Formats: sequence, structure tokens, C-alpha cells
Amino acid sequence: MKTFLTTSCLLAVTALPLAAQDEPAPSPGLMQQAVLSEQLIALGRARNDPVLLLAALRLRASLDDTGVAPADSFTDKESLLEAARAAAAGQDALLGLIEDAATEKGRTFCYPSWGRTICF
Repeated sequence: MKTFLTTSCLLAVTALPLAAQDEPAPSPGLMQQAVLSEQLIALGRARNDPVLLLAALRLRASLDDTGVAPADSFTDKESLLEAARAAAAGQDALLGLIEDAATEKGRTFCYPSWGRTICF
């Protein structure tokens, strides 16, 4: 009986930190993707290059399903789409790719592991 009570107490104590976590912490890889997409946006706007903005849009789409949103100071999807469409004005092929990327969902796989969510 002592063993059962001891095991039950240990399980309850170890489960408390798991229940206390509200949001998954972003992995270093996800943070690198968010920062890289922001750098591509800045460079694409500076050069008025729709291809760089499209690359940023596709990279940002991979963050959609992770539950980890970029910080408030990062460019939102709507203003990114506006900048990409403006840079690709008159180029129907690029506008089609931008529209495809606008509806694209992330292909990230996430799973829980030891109280954290790991995504790749």
C-alpha cells in the first residue's frame, strides 16, 4: 500500500508542471524561421522584389500550424500580402504564386514530449 501511495504522489507532483504550461515554447528552429522571414520581408521591400516577399510568405506559412505566432512587432500576413502583390503588379505568374502562397497551410509536425511541444 505504501508503494501505491508513494507512486500516486510522485505521479501527481510530476504532472503539476505539465498542467501549468499554457503555451508551447517555440523551438530555436521556429524562432530562426520567424526572424529569417522578417529579414526577407525587409529586403524584399527595400528592393521591391516580389520573389523575396513570396519566399517570406511561404516561410511564414510554415509557422501557421505550430501555435507559435511571431511577435506583435513582426509584419502581419495581410501587410505582407499587400507588399507582395504591389511588387508583383503586372506579373500574372507571380501574382498567381502569391495567391497560392496566401492560402498555403504549414507542413510542420508537432508532438508533445516531456512537458514541451516539439515541432519540426
